[in-house]
This record gives sequence, C-alpha cells and structure tokens, in this order.
Amino acid sequence: MLATSRITILGMAALLATGGSTAIPPNHPVHKAPRSLMNRIATSDHAVASPFHHGHYVHKMMNTTGTYSNGGLRITPSDFGGDPTGVKDSTKALQQCVSKCVEQSDLSPNGLFPGSTSFGNGKAIRDMGGCFIDLAGGEYVVSAPIVIPEYNANMNLGFGSLVASKDFTPGELPNFVLVIGVKGSCKVPQGSCNVDLNFPELFIDGSHVASAVQINNVMGVTIGPGGYFLNFTDFGVQINGGHEVMMDRCWLGETNFDFDYVKFNVVPNATAVQINGNDHYILNTIVFSSRVGVEVNGAADYITGTHVWFPDNKALNFKDTVNAMAFHVTQGGNRFNGCYMDGGRGVLEGGGLSKNIWTNGFECCGYSGAGEVQHGLILAGDKIGPGLEITHNLFNGGSIWHEPGPSRWSTPRTNRFHGNEAATCNASAFPFDLHGKQCDGLIKASEAWADANATACAQACCDHAKEGQCDLYQWSPVADGGGCWYHTNGGTPTCGPVHNAAPWTGASMFPPSTPSLNATVIGTRIEDNYFAEYPAASRAALTRTARTPTKVFHFDFCAALIFPQILSVRSLAVRTAGPSSGQDISVWAETPAGCNLTVNSNVAFTGTVFAEVDTSTYGGNFL
Repeated sequence: MLATSRITILGMAALLATGGSTAIPPNHPVHKAPRSLMNRIATSDHAVASPFHHGHYVHKMMNTTGTYSNGGLRITPSDFGGDPTGVKDSTKALQQCVSKCVEQSDLSPNGLFPGSTSFGNGKAIRDMGGCFIDLAGGEYVVSAPIVIPEYNANMNLGFGSLVASKDFTPGELPNFVLVIGVKGSCKVPQGSCNVDLNFPELFIDGSHVASAVQINNVMGVTIGPGGYFLNFTDFGVQINGGHEVMMDRCWLGETNFDFDYVKFNVVPNATAVQINGNDHYILNTIVFSSRVGVEVNGAADYITGTHVWFPDNKALNFKDTVNAMAFHVTQGGNRFNGCYMDGGRGVLEGGGLSKNIWTNGFECCGYSGAGEVQHGLILAGDKIGPGLEITHNLFNGGSIWHEPGPSRWSTPRTNRFHGNEAATCNASAFPFDLHGKQCDGLIKASEAWADANATACAQACCDHAKEGQCDLYQWSPVADGGGCWYHTNGGTPTCGPVHNAAPWTGASMFPPSTPSLNATVIGTRIEDNYFAEYPAASRAALTRTARTPTKVFHFDFCAALIFPQILSVRSLAVRTAGPSSGQDISVWAETPAGCNLTVNSNVAFTGTVFAEVDTSTYGGNFL
C-alpha cells in the first residue's frame, strides 16, 4: 500500500513537470511546479508528512491498541464496551476509562504530580501521565454522572459527545453529566486537589434532566476550546473553589438558540456559567439561552470577550419575575473586559459594587419586550465603592442605573399563582402590609368593581396573579386619583410616604423597596461611556450662560447623574463676555440640594460659568 501511494505521488509529480496536456481541458492554464518543489516531493516520505507547522496543536490519529507510538495511554469508551452511536448506555464504560487513567499513575515515572507533596494530610496528587480519554467523534449516552475523583492530575477527555439519558439518575452525586472532584472537600493549600485536567472539543447535552459540568477545587483545568453545552437544567458550567480554571471558546444554552420561551409559556431557569471562587478565567465564550449568563461570586476573576444573548432577544419580556440577567456580580476584585450584553442587563450588587472594573463593553438590542424594564448595567444597593470603575463602554439603548434599597436580584420573584388554577389566592397571599404607604409604578385596575373597596381590589389582583400580572395592590376611597391600583411584576415598586389621594391601604406578595436617602458612594468612577439614550455618569459637567448681568447661576445635574446627589464640586470656571470691567470676579458654590447646584458671583456679569461635580466622595485611592 505504501509503495502504491508513493508511485501515485511520483506520478503526479511527473504530470506537474510535463504540464499533463492530455488530461487538462482545452484553454486551461498550465502551471509548472518549481524544480525545488519537485525535488522535495521526489525525496519525501509521505508516511511521516504532516500538514501542520511545528508547534501546531494536533489531535493525533491513533491505533486501537490503547497507546501512542511513544507509549502514552490513549483509551476510548468503546474499548470497554461503550456505544459511540449513542444507542446503548455507556456510563460504565466511561467510568472505567477514568479508572484506567487513575491506574496510569502507577506507571508514571513520577507517580505523584510534581510539587504536590506539601499538603500535610497524608495525601498527594497522582500523576495520570497525560492519559487521554478520546471520545473519537462518538456520542455516548450516560445515565449517571461521570466522576473524576480527587487527587488526580494530567489527564485529557474530549473530541466527542456526552448525552444524558432521559432516565439520568445522579443518586447521591451532584446532578451533572461530568463532575470533577468533590465540592467543599479539598482542605489543602490553595484549595486545589485536581490539577492539569483538560476537556477540548467536548459536547455535553443535559437533555433537560441534568446540568453539564461541575468543577470542584482544581488548578490548571481548561474547558475548551470548542466546548458546547446544551439543554442543561441548572448550570452549564459551575466552578467551585480552586484556582485558574480557564474556559475558552465555548457555547452554552439551557435550550437551543431558536427556542421561543414566550410562545411555549416557559421561563428560563439555568445559570450558564457560575463562578464560586477566585482567579478563574472565562474567555471568548457565548451564552445564547439562559436565565443568568455569567455569575461571578468570587474575586480576582477575569471575564473577557463574552457575549450573552437570548433567543430572539426576549430576555426582557420576562421583566423581573425570574430576574433574567446577562451578568450577575456579587463580589469585588474582578475584571470585565470587552463583554457584550445583547438584549439583557448586567447586575452588580453587594460586594460586586466595589473594586470591580467594567470596560470596553458593548450593550444593545434590548428593545423587544423591554418596555419600562431598565437594561444595561444596574447597580443594586446603597453602598457603592470604593474602587468601582465603569469606563469606555458603548450603550446602544440601555444605560447605567442605580436601584436603591435592599437588592432583589439574588432571589427571583416567583408568583406561585401564575398558571396554577388550583391555588387559592386570598388575603393571606399578600403578607406585606402597605397601609398608610403609597407605591409608585402601579397601573389602574380596568375593572370598575375593583374600585368598590380594598377587598374587591385584592380580589382583582388575585385574578390577575393567575395570569402572572399582579403581585401588589393598593386602594384609596378618594375618587380623584384613588380607586384600585396594582403592580404588574415589572420590577420592584417603591413604596413610601403618601403624596396624593390619601388614605391608601393595600398589601404585597413580596417586600417592596423603600425610598432611599442619598447612597453612600466612595471612590467610584463611572465616566467616559457612550450612550445612544439615557446618558448617566458619576461625574458630570454643565455650563450656564448669562446674556444679561447675572450673579446667580442654577445647575440641574439630575438627568446626567446616576446617583441623585452631589457630594463634591470638582471645579468652577468663568468666561466673561465682552471686555473686562477691570473688577475681579469670584464664584462659589452653595451646598448642593440633591442633584441641583447654585453658583454665586461677587458681581453681576454676562458670560458663562462652567461647573463639574461628582456624586462620589474622594476616598484617596484613585490617583
């Protein structure tokens, strides 16, 4: 066979050399190969020829003996009776592959992974010697989690598909198709009990019965490139503890990208990527269907080039009933660079409101179903900073919003009456009393009978609750501006002192927000961003021009500031119109009133006053 192939190549060389006139169609251009190329073809050995340049990553084609030519271990599930066609259950075969790799540590010249003998607990990480579980393009159905045990390193699994069967049963294990380590078990320095595990070109289908991958207490683990995780129930990839998981060039969706949630009356549930640890990296990754795209509950994590979207850009159609978020950040010390919120929003709350950097990002396309729902970046909470930086981003329709009061984002607001005709909705369904308060953001009940009294109003809200359209009601006997009003799940209403049509009574299924006094904002910079609509920043500058002699200049910064407060006046400048009268002009600012500022002059003059203000207290850390 080798000789025949060599004759064929040499024959082609001769054809190239002579022009091959009898085999080429008329008028076809004739190309003669350079003599240097002909010499290389004539003397080359095609059996060792490679189309890849030196250093190119190559998925080697191997024989069926379970070894490379250099003696390294390569195994496939089919070696242990697995079915690469996806018909028969291959759980046992895959777990045997893992066991075979673990056994490889007995053959490894190191035995133990280098540098892992300092744990002090009598354990060390075994070196699996680069053992490769090659799925070889097969599709393997599993009925239970595939587990890579603790204290193992230097292994690869990929180049094929794992699919959860419809009768997938995790037993006492986490409900994931693939589980690395044991959550919360690794009590060693750096919290890493598995090292150097790699999962290239891996497709996992949770079949709507299981999550995809759980990674516990590892260091130096890579997911991708070419990972694709689909139809997962709760998580696409969940990272717990450890350090330096690197996820690169992966795609994730709890459904396919064209699934119409609204048409089928289904609400999104899963989190595509959840990071519960420090120093992890999510690179060049796409989330196309999930309630939460990327959730960061750790520090020193780096998210870059990550695009989160939703089928038909309808994430905002769900308003706030399930808290759909492209990004959810609860801790500080993280970096978000070049991320894309496509038809959604990012929420920073709790520790996520300090020492985070969000830069070079892009937001757009939150139009379908957006209505009154705020989208872009939402800062939820009253303690902002220090060290929060949001700069050099493009907001093409959304903005940066501050949501005062206790955050509502960590717990979805689930209306238990929605679609549940058997549930009984009565006064007990509204445990939060609103007597003597007035809520903003409500709509007038369309039913005339609901205006009769508070009981009728509550019943109207119950009727709408089963349609997913009411979770709070208020009633006032006053004819002008009173009657029955209710909230339609489009966010958390703000309830505070009565300001018209008193008295009010009512109740809510969920705790409403209360009006917040000025937020505490320290060492925060939100500036140098572009907004197609709704511009907002933590700093702003305005000018006021007087065409007649004036001593008092009023500035209204409310539309330009995220936080409705001015904590410092950074600079004032004056430019007079016409020749100077020779008298020195002095200007000073009065104490700001919310987001309004008054600047006074010692003399009346015509000209312009420039004022720059900051909603953040200087913390001494920004230079």
